[in-house]
Amino acid sequence: MPAFLAVSLPLALAATLDVPAGADLAAALARARPGDVVRLAAGEHRGSIDLPAGVRLEGAGAGRTRVVAPEGEDALTASTPGAAEVAAIALEAGAPRCAVRVSAGTLRARDLRAVGGGCGARVSGGALDGADLALDGDVGLVVERGEANLVGGHLHGALSGATVHGGTATLRHLAIDGPSREAGLAVAGGAAHLEGVVIRSPGPAGIAIAPGGRVEGAAVVVAGVSEEQGIPGACVQVRRGSLALSASTLLRCGGAAVEASGGEVRLSSVDASGGAAGGIILLDGATAVLDGNLVTGHGPALALAGGSRATARMNRWWADPVFWVDCGSGARLVLGEGERARTPCGGSP
Repeated sequence: MPAFLAVSLPLALAATLDVPAGADLAAALARARPGDVVRLAAGEHRGSIDLPAGVRLEGAGAGRTRVVAPEGEDALTASTPGAAEVAAIALEAGAPRCAVRVSAGTLRARDLRAVGGGCGARVSGGALDGADLALDGDVGLVVERGEANLVGGHLHGALSGATVHGGTATLRHLAIDGPSREAGLAVAGGAAHLEGVVIRSPGPAGIAIAPGGRVEGAAVVVAGVSEEQGIPGACVQVRRGSLALSASTLLRCGGAAVEASGGEVRLSSVDASGGAAGGIILLDGATAVLDGNLVTGHGPALALAGGSRATARMNRWWADPVFWVDCGSGARLVLGEGERARTPCGGSP
């Protein structure tokens, strides 16, 4: 067979399967073959979908085509190697299930509204590649293993907008909306990469990083952190994890702009407006490299205790007091180029 025929033959055999609202959704999916398009008409469809690799599922729009899962089932799953696509649909699942679950292969999702009693979307393997997704549930997005790569759209969850337990979440140009009881973004393992992400009114923490978690972000905005049981929250909380932020803004932080207990912090060109607890608080052996930041609001602008250490260069500290360092604990601050204050614990810049 000529090579061009071998390539074009699957395309010629591909079919479009139209499914009216209320029709047998499972039967239509059973007929689908790689390259086929299963098109759901506007209206409500009932059933759970195990989307085969190579098949595209599309609706008439996330506001027009609605798929409701039976009790105790996820609305849509991708569980086979290969790539599948879904677009222009609203997916709904009751507690404790998720509207979307990816365990193998790659699910490419566009213009999707996914609401689950447990979560909007869960990635436990494979990859979720999404654009303009609205994910909502107890947790908007859960990443346990594999990858989630999202651009555009928004996330919301009663507990957190997004939680990363393992694998990698890359979030670009989207919003995480609160309020949530834990955090806008919680990273307890694995890594999160953020670009152009806005975290609004997240609850007690904008970004919460637990041991083993890593967050890198550029052009990130965290705003409007609230109190939890009368204790002011922080825009970013680090608990023996790793944080690197650049060209970002932290404001209306409630407590501290950044609070780190152990772990590593790197801030570059960050505008941080501290709350009632101050600006940047480093405890329990935390380390920090601070370059070219602006820290305003309640003092101290920078506090170190419990043997924590920081290096600061070219920062602007618009708070009073500027520094508070528990020298007796072994905490130390090294002031480099562009710093005008006297080095705490003796010495000079």
